[in-house]
Amino acid sequence: MSTNQHSSSSSQSLAALPGLFSLRARAWAAWKRHRNERILENLSYDTLKDIGFPAVDDAVHKTEQ
Repeated sequence: MSTNQHSSSSSQSLAALPGLFSLRARAWAAWKRHRNERILENLSYDTLKDIGFPAVDDAVHKTEQ
């Protein structure tokens, strides 16, 4: 009887593993996104322009033709 209870509890803990791995993967991805956004925020306008990011105030920086 204790073997049956043991296998039941271990199968429940194994069932939770994919959820924990998913949570860990999502937390890791969110942390990486946050870190990358912080890095991009610290770059100068010229550097952002050089790597292809449009400026928020792009209309101000465009030359009139």
